[in-house]
Amino acid sequence: MALDLFREMQKNLLKPHLIIYNTLIDGMFKVGKVKDAKELLTRLPIEGLYPDVCTYNTMINELCKEGLLDEALKVFREMEGKGCLPNSCSYNVIIQGYLRHKDFSMAVKLINEMVAKSAWAAHKFFKDSCASGYSPDVVGDSGLIDGFCKHSCLDMALDLFHEMQQLKPNLIVHSTLIDGMFKAGKVKDAKELFSRLSIEGLHPDVCTYNTMVNRLSKKGLLDEVLKVFRKMEGNSCSYKVIIQGHLRIKDLSMSKQLINEMVGKGFFADATTVELVVNDDLLVKKLLSCSKSSQATELFYIDEFVKFGRMFSQHNCLSAVYLTYNI
Repeated sequence: MALDLFREMQKNLLKPHLIIYNTLIDGMFKVGKVKDAKELLTRLPIEGLYPDVCTYNTMINELCKEGLLDEALKVFREMEGKGCLPNSCSYNVIIQGYLRHKDFSMAVKLINEMVAKSAWAAHKFFKDSCASGYSPDVVGDSGLIDGFCKHSCLDMALDLFHEMQQLKPNLIVHSTLIDGMFKAGKVKDAKELFSRLSIEGLHPDVCTYNTMVNRLSKKGLLDEVLKVFRKMEGNSCSYKVIIQGHLRIKDLSMSKQLINEMVGKGFFADATTVELVVNDDLLVKKLLSCSKSSQATELFYIDEFVKFGRMFSQHNCLSAVYLTYNI
């Protein structure tokens, strides 16, 4: 009946308004006439009309309901390309569509995009999503909180974090917020959140520990870095960070101790560490001796030292080889 009336209007040379087209497109989807709805959208420019945000949101919503996510995303991108900027409802519709179909990767990607364009819209979206029963570990998780932190919206990130409490945020969310707090200069808050992990029944992983070691080191809090470091099973990355921190403040005693440990565990330094030790003979020899079974690693260090201006004579190179292989 609605379609008949629409055709009658056209027959009588009455030009339907965009609102009528929007209503008809929505109605076509509701009765399963997906193809007709898409065709009607393509006819708008022919009629001298251009889709508005309401038109696009209707299309995106209905395509998502039909499970046609690729087409929904295509319409969403077309919307931007034609100068009709997506609003919070546009993002909400397409993100919810991906969440309903368990495509969490694309949902989080779109959430991050939304944060970059409008932190307020992303904040509203999160609250609406939580009210609708979606898990913040999926909707907000580290992606949304990290997005707020990167765009200097720590207050919004904290607000969302508190909203999530009854649903038990996971370790990824905690670790992301800890990093965001450090970036915003909230060192005390970051340390307190880290200390609460065990209370929340969570156990720091390598990523969490490396974040703490890296951020505390950058703040020059090396005594605290060492305490955190001793609680973890040191890996190559954490050794490099803490060694570089002690080298920068000329604490050669602790640097040598940590280099000995690193060498003993079979880890080797990166170019930044090499640059910091290039003028210390004992540390140079220690790094050259760190690979007792790999000539390639030993030659790598000689090459790196030369790059930073450390000259090796033929005698020095032979001595390094003797030292490396205990000849």
